Amino acid sequence: HYMDDLFDLATGEGGDRFEPRNAPMSLTKVSDSSVLLSQGPTPLTGVESETLFEVIEPHAIDMRFRAKLHRPPRSGKRFGFFWASYINTPNNPALYFRDGKGILNCLSPDQHGRGGGNTVCHESIETPSLGQQGRQYNPGSLAYSFSARRFGPPLMFGYPGQGRMLLLMMFDQSHPVRLTMSHRGGGLNEAKRAYNPAWDFQYILDEADQGTECHLRTRVIYKPFSDIEEIDHLYAEWVKETGQAQQPPKR
Repeated sequence: HYMDDLFDLATGEGGDRFEPRNAPMSLTKVSDSSVLLSQGPTPLTGVESETLFEVIEPHAIDMRFRAKLHRPPRSGKRFGFFWASYINTPNNPALYFRDGKGILNCLSPDQHGRGGGNTVCHESIETPSLGQQGRQYNPGSLAYSFSARRFGPPLMFGYPGQGRMLLLMMFDQSHPVRLTMSHRGGGLNEAKRAYNPAWDFQYILDEADQGTECHLRTRVIYKPFSDIEEIDHLYAEWVKETGQAQQPPKR
């Protein structure tokens, strides 16, 4: 999704909620292990974007996202990007992360959107919410439902399938990023009588205008699950590779 303060209004006046999906894109092979997904300025919000996907053997995919706003937000100053990942009926639908003290937490809300209890988790308590007071937004929207929990290292993970696999997503920055989870965002698998959870993330700019650019690098790891300590090791390698200033957990 591309989100400004008109996104996902209950009245529907915000326009095309799936604008990036519906506007034309092009896919270009860059190398034997990478492709570039490009999209010119979109008709509603004027966002131009490029996403480079690169396979990193033996079990990772790097995603480098760049976007530029060719016009200011239609309403308000904030602008956001939302990526959705639907997981096919894992035995454990919860999404895990570590808080600022290094303690393991999970998102496993009671319902989709408002009232879910822990639907959107972001790094700073001071981070303002998306949307404007007085407007009525879709009660099922993950963009306007917030958790009281806060993540520390910018990563999240879960255990797809029978719990034997690890899906780990790591980000090269924390403040604009929000971790998002819905227990049924991917719909219902009738055959298994189970919901498909959504393990999503957002990138919210508090001050956006015409010409604003954003950059986000993400690494997705999918491999057989070993142990929880392996996640810390993989994140430490990622921090070293990307040159991030890793903040040690508070004790």
